Amino acid sequence: MINDVKGKGILSFYEASFLSVHGEQILDEAHVFTKANLESLAIQSSPRLGDHIRNALICPFNKGLPRIEARKYISFYEEDESRNDTLLKFAKIDFNRVQLLHKQDLHSLEEFFRSSSREI
Repeated sequence: MINDVKGKGILSFYEASFLSVHGEQILDEAHVFTKANLESLAIQSSPRLGDHIRNALICPFNKGLPRIEARKYISFYEEDESRNDTLLKFAKIDFNRVQLLHKQDLHSLEEFFRSSSREI
C-alpha cells in the first residue's frame, strides 16, 4: 500500500524533527509539515500504521519513557510484514529480562522496608 510506505517515511521524519536544537528552522518547518500530513495519513493508512501514527502524534518516541516506548514499538513491529523475526525475538527477550530485573529490585526494596519497619 503506497500510503503505508509514505506514512512510514513521514513518521520517521516527524520523529526526527523532535531532535532539533534551538535555531534549526528547517526541522521546525519539517515538524509542522509532517504533523499535518500524518493527521490525514492516519486515516488513509492501514489500521496498524494508523494506530502507530496516532500514538506518535500523542507521544513521540523520544519524548516518552524509553522502556514504555520500547514495549509499544515491539507491538507495532510485531505486526509489520517486513519485520526481522530474529530482531523481534531479541527485543522481546531484552524487554522481559529488564522487566524481571525491575521486579527483583522491587522485591528487594519491599523486603528492605519490611525488615526496617520491624526494627523501629
